[in-house]
Amino acid sequence: MKWIYLVITILIVALILWRVIRSIVSGKSCCGTGRKVTAKVHARHDRRSDYPYCYILNVEGMVCSACVRNVENTLNRIDGLWAKADLQKKEVTVLSKVPRDKRFFVDAYEDSTYTITGFKEVRNIEES
Repeated sequence: MKWIYLVITILIVALILWRVIRSIVSGKSCCGTGRKVTAKVHARHDRRSDYPYCYILNVEGMVCSACVRNVENTLNRIDGLWAKADLQKKEVTVLSKVPRDKRFFVDAYEDSTYTITGFKEVRNIEES
């Protein structure tokens, strides 16, 4: 009877190792989406001074580095935005060339698994 438990344990460990190795080799994310990790999208302008408005967004649904990349890419694809996400804080710092409201950011993530749960305007550089 003990050998059955041993065989089952070995099979379970082998299955877990196979999935981990397959995930690493294929470059897929841990999110369970089956999609490969996407390439990083960079903001179109790299001078911080071009972005006078700064916002902090609280984002639910980020669980891994691939999620961080997806959250950043969603905003960095929009002209006039520069986003940097923090997985541990579940936050995204967004620099913008024009004023934005919470609805704008909620709409940006409407078709994703991420949810904006908080919105705060940090500063307006032009007024400082």
